[in-house]
Amino acid sequence: MPVPQEKRTSAIFCGTVFLTGLAVGIGLGALGVYCYAPKAEASSVDGPLDASRNFDKVVALGRIEPSGGILSLGVPVPDRLRRLLVAEGQPVEKDDALAVLDSEVMRKLELQLAAIQREQADERLKAIDESGTAQIAVEELQRDRLVEIEPLEIESLKSKIAFLEMQERNARKDYDRYLAAGDTVADQDKEKQKLAMQQATTELIATRSQLKKLQDTSSLNRKVANARVQAARAEWKQSRRAISRPLLDTQIKQADERLKETQIHAPCRGTILRVFVREGELVHGQAILQMANVDKMIVRTEVYETDIQYVKVGQAATVTSSIFTKNKNALSGKVEWISGSVGKAQVVPLDPRAAVDNRVVEVKVALDDPKPVAKLIGHQVRVEIQTGEH
Repeated sequence: MPVPQEKRTSAIFCGTVFLTGLAVGIGLGALGVYCYAPKAEASSVDGPLDASRNFDKVVALGRIEPSGGILSLGVPVPDRLRRLLVAEGQPVEKDDALAVLDSEVMRKLELQLAAIQREQADERLKAIDESGTAQIAVEELQRDRLVEIEPLEIESLKSKIAFLEMQERNARKDYDRYLAAGDTVADQDKEKQKLAMQQATTELIATRSQLKKLQDTSSLNRKVANARVQAARAEWKQSRRAISRPLLDTQIKQADERLKETQIHAPCRGTILRVFVREGELVHGQAILQMANVDKMIVRTEVYETDIQYVKVGQAATVTSSIFTKNKNALSGKVEWISGSVGKAQVVPLDPRAAVDNRVVEVKVALDDPKPVAKLIGHQVRVEIQTGEH
């Protein structure tokens, strides 16, 4: 059935009013976005600008870190944490003990055992030295006695031979005289004199042989005596080599180093940041605690690759954040290092509309006063580097 004319006119009017209102709403929304959207700075932390444009500062985001980084301390072998000697926030000096492991008791016993073995070795070495020295002294005395006595014995034998030669000549003369006397001398006396002559001759021959033997063996006897002295010395040295003092000293050093491994010491002056393990827990290949030296703090800043051309080492920088504002407590510093490579940004802006896939160059800004941020490690800040470009 056809629609009445009045109803058709009313529908057209309502549609026109709706479309007009929708168009006005869209226009007002666009105007609000245009008027109230934040304006980017010359070099904004939300994104890089045209590299051909010059400006007097570079703005970037960064994080506060200790200059020497954060040290994670742990143990390479399985063990149990027996005692924790520090707490989070506690300052420590270099080589201070931070924690003690369960294996400390066993390592102390190993060190004591090594020390006892070295003491026993020292006693054995002392006894070996005394015995060896005495044996060498005996052999040297035997050699010296041989050297001194042998010439005297040779001279004595020579004198005896001279006496026996004279005795043998006299006995022979007497015997010859008895024979020349004929029957005036009894045969019994002749036989007696003959026996005396033969005895003198035999004794002379024996003494000459003894002298020759002594003279022939004199050089050999001296060589034997010297060899016995050398053998005594060699035996002494061999006995000493059987006990290696350097080896025992090395074992003590090794045991001492193992004992040191049961205690975690501070590698430098710093502050305990975090403790990850409680007393009694097993530890193996994990960090027990973290520490850092907060005497020197830096801001690890990420400068856009299009802006890095303006940044130089030594330029002044101002650091601000929501905690310390630029007008009140802004921090000052200087650029001390610029990376030679470009990478992906790690410090992401808080604005959800900002780009997060920009390419950046890492820059380290050393803070003049590290105390205000010593407890703000990892805090995100805004950095303005004064480039001096116009």
